[in-house]
Amino acid sequence: MNTTNLFVELIVIGIGAATWIALFVFSFFGIGWVTSLETLFSFTVLIPALSVVYVLGIITDRIADFCFEKMRGNTLRSKWFQNINDYYRSRRLVYTGSERLGDLLEYGRSRMRICRGWALNAVLILVSFNLFMSVQTPQIQNKPLLWLAASLTLALFAGGSYFAWLNLTVAEYRKVKQHAEYVSSQRSPSHRHRGGRGGGREQGREQGREQKR
Repeated sequence: MNTTNLFVELIVIGIGAATWIALFVFSFFGIGWVTSLETLFSFTVLIPALSVVYVLGIITDRIADFCFEKMRGNTLRSKWFQNINDYYRSRRLVYTGSERLGDLLEYGRSRMRICRGWALNAVLILVSFNLFMSVQTPQIQNKPLLWLAASLTLALFAGGSYFAWLNLTVAEYRKVKQHAEYVSSQRSPSHRHRGGRGGGREQGREQGREQKR
C-alpha cells in the first residue's frame, strides 16, 4: 500500500473519531461558544484540524484492532492457522513472494481496517449523539422522531460495518492461506525444475484469476 492510500484510510477513520469527540464536547460545554461556522471551516483551521484527524485515525485504528482481536481474532483465525505466528509467517511469505498477490491482500486489509474503525466509531457516535440530544436540544422540533431515526441509522451503520469487517477478515485469512500455499509451491524444487515459459504463463494466469475474485 502506498503512503497516499494509507493517509486517506486513516483520515476516513479519523473523521468518525472527530465526530463523536465533538459531540461529547458539545454535550458537556454546549455549542454557544462556536461563534462562526465560517471561521470553524476556514482554511487556516482545516489544515491543523486535518493533522488532528489523522492522528485520531491512527489511535482509533489501534484501539479497534486491539478490541476486535480480543473479541474474535483467535476464533476466526483458528480455522486456517494454528496460531497468530503461523498467520504472520504465511502473510510475510505472500508479501515477499508475489508483489501482485501482496497488493491484493493489502487492498482487502485496507477495507477491513476502515470497516473495523467505523464499527467502533459508529457505536461511540451513537452514544455521544444520544447524550447530546438529551442535554443540549430541549426545544428542537420533532425531537423524538429525529432522535429515533438517527439512533436507528447509527445502530444499523455500526452493525453493517461490523458485518463487513467480519466477512473481510474471514476472506483475508482464507486468501493468506491459499496465496501462501501457491507462493510456496512456486518456490518448490519440482516447480523450478519444470520452470520455463509454461510455468511463467501458469503463474500469470493464476494471479489474474486471483485479481478477479
